[in-house]
Amino acid sequence: MADKTDLSFTGLTDEQAQELHSVYMSGFTIFTIVAVVAHILTYIKLPWFSW
Repeated sequence: MADKTDLSFTGLTDEQAQELHSVYMSGFTIFTIVAVVAHILTYIKLPWFSW
């Protein structure tokens, strides 16, 4: 168990915080890619502006 001095204000150790951050960023990246693809496909099917 980690000492109380090793914990941040969230209660996580540095290693736990880094692991949580990497998982969060992976999910955020996947979500962003899916959103961009969905916007591109929507624009191809039904353009929302024309030049």
